[in-house]
Amino acid sequence: MAAGNDAVAMRKKYGKDLIIGGAIDKRALIKGEEATRGEIMSKVPFLLEQGGYFPSVDHAVPPDVTFENYCYYINLIREVAGLEKLSFY
Repeated sequence: MAAGNDAVAMRKKYGKDLIIGGAIDKRALIKGEEATRGEIMSKVPFLLEQGGYFPSVDHAVPPDVTFENYCYYINLIREVAGLEKLSFY
């Protein structure tokens, strides 16, 4: 959201005519589980329900995201999407 784009607002304005990818602020993953959960839950459930959305972080995952935080992010996305969690260990 550093660029000021709000994927939820864009979905509400343009409907399914706009395919959206990304929209998860990578900086939340740096801050840990609580920030990651807040970022994901604030938009991903709604956008997935509406369709035409591919959840992912904006740009690339920065190197200061820990492996544990990345695993948490992946499994939370899978949980919200109704998929089985992955075991990374």
